[in-house]
Amino acid sequence: MFFSIVIFIITLLVLVLIHEFGHFLIAKKFGIKVLEFGFGIPPKLWGKKIGETIYSLNWLPLGGFVRLQGEDEVGKAGISNRDFRAKSVGQRIAVVAAGVVMNLVLAWILFYIVIIAQNFKIIYPTAEPGVYILKVEKDFPAEKAGVKIGERLISIDDQKISDIDTARGIIRSKDKMSLTLTLSDTEGKKERQVSLIPKAKDDQVLIGVVFSPVPFRQYLTFREKLFSGITYSWDITRVTFAGLGQTLQQVISGNLGQASKSVSGPVGLAVITNEIVSEGWTALLPYLWFVGIISLTLAIFNVLPIPALDGGRLLFLIIEAVTRKKVKEDVEKMVHQVGFLILIGLALLITFSDIRKLLP
Repeated sequence: MFFSIVIFIITLLVLVLIHEFGHFLIAKKFGIKVLEFGFGIPPKLWGKKIGETIYSLNWLPLGGFVRLQGEDEVGKAGISNRDFRAKSVGQRIAVVAAGVVMNLVLAWILFYIVIIAQNFKIIYPTAEPGVYILKVEKDFPAEKAGVKIGERLISIDDQKISDIDTARGIIRSKDKMSLTLTLSDTEGKKERQVSLIPKAKDDQVLIGVVFSPVPFRQYLTFREKLFSGITYSWDITRVTFAGLGQTLQQVISGNLGQASKSVSGPVGLAVITNEIVSEGWTALLPYLWFVGIISLTLAIFNVLPIPALDGGRLLFLIIEAVTRKKVKEDVEKMVHQVGFLILIGLALLITFSDIRKLLP
């Protein structure tokens, strides 16, 4: 477990550093003075000034920050041309958005690595459990009938399929009689039917597929392969927002226990890390996929218009760009401070929930 925690902390450090390096890099490009590059949330544990920037480690390892000159100051007296607020609204938007872009690009790179290493096949995100086609064997009835990898098995001879054991049991019970499979795409749409006759092999009745409780997608054409990492990120984003909507409905309806099950913080992610890396070197690709998911999730949630996050700051900048009038600095600062306190509170609640899940 200790080794897994170390790996997770290093992973979190890399993800945060990449995100904040995006802000740092673009700020430097536009001549903005970077006062501090920090990992974690203060109070400060350690810091060292190199050039004009302090590089720091902080006690609460739940994120990071780049502190820019003039970013949260109120009042216009004595504004330097190296202040964040002295730059054009377009440049400020670029600085704020750079962290999200870095996490997004990292997720694309990791997904491409995993997809290519698995011969352009990868676990496919879905909000619903089911029975999916993981593999289609050559020269078996399923292949000849046109069954495809990634399809969802809805029913066999009008008998609804809820789990893999049910599907296998029905196929065996039919012996070598004709079967009608109702299949759909991964999302359970675009249903179609195929008929086939099972094949007997080694005293088993088989149709020539490997079932999975989670769907996989295979990218076949050159265009699909070329954009696979990007389109896969989009698919995960759709499922993430669908899951977020369900969680909000549960919170609004007062079902906090169910909502907490679908949310994880650093402790929960560390537990998942331990489960993955305990498999040894065979866990390399699954862990790269997991890191890609975290990086993409960071990008998604950081771009939401929540005060204190990048998305909250972008919202104020977009308002300024549209109205050509800057929101009052003291108002914006107060909004972000309140948002920051709320986020800290939520982070602590999620951490407490993760710890409770570990208790017997």
